[in-house]
Amino acid sequence: MNNTKTIKELADELGVTKDKVKYQLRKLPSELTTKKDGIIYIKKSGVKIILDNLKGKIPINKYSFLTTDYPPNQLNILQDELDRKNKQIESLQKLLDQQQNLQLQTQKMLEEKTLLLTQKQNKKWWMFWDNEN
Repeated sequence: MNNTKTIKELADELGVTKDKVKYQLRKLPSELTTKKDGIIYIKKSGVKIILDNLKGKIPINKYSFLTTDYPPNQLNILQDELDRKNKQIESLQKLLDQQQNLQLQTQKMLEEKTLLLTQKQNKKWWMFWDNEN
């Protein structure tokens, strides 16, 4: 296991405690470590990340080892697609807002019609010719 180091080897090399290395190790994705016979081995890329982090070069997280393998034109294509999707979402939100406003207006009109009908039904036959009511 040439390209790997144990926690103790790395701690001794860096002059830090094993606990410090273990703490940094917990932040790494599991793909950067292997375990054999109960011993954890840190791959070369994991060692570099821990080393850089302990020196304060980069903040460490589970995805800091990933690189973007997309060609620049593909990134532009993806950005354009994202922009189109955002415009579609804005358009749908406007349509939804309009539909909700129309629904509210319809409901108000229905309530007014119901009220008028109720009032008409409550009038007696002789009240239709009475101008006072």
